[in-house]
Amino acid sequence: MALQGVSCPKCGSRRITIVVSDILTFKCIDCGYTWSPNLPAQGLVHTKVGDIHWTEIKKIMEDAMNYVIKILSENVISCNDIINKVQEKYGNYLTSREILRTIINGIKRYLEEIRYKDQNKYSTLSTELNRCRELISRKE
Repeated sequence: MALQGVSCPKCGSRRITIVVSDILTFKCIDCGYTWSPNLPAQGLVHTKVGDIHWTEIKKIMEDAMNYVIKILSENVISCNDIINKVQEKYGNYLTSREILRTIINGIKRYLEEIRYKDQNKYSTLSTELNRCRELISRKE
């Protein structure tokens, strides 16, 4: 049985089996060598401040979205100003793309809240939302 992408570190053979044990262990059919691969911790995402579990990143993105809604309720409307504030607070944890997605989702959620309450702010924010969408389309 050959495991795809795995070869014996001793002889280079691709005829590898998995040994039943507490930890993941491979055994070479040709030379009999057994080894345990060095697996990185599963589910970690590399950020500027170190490796963080992906569930923590999702929580940070939710916090950032709530922060965007808070900024919008304080009458900060410019897409660039919002990006700068979110980047300043969450830039060490989120990538530029994640920050833009979070801002877009936060603006969408805030627009749903004010749709019928403040028509002028709604139309201004809709324009800024389109500007943010243009920025993310350039990133992709």
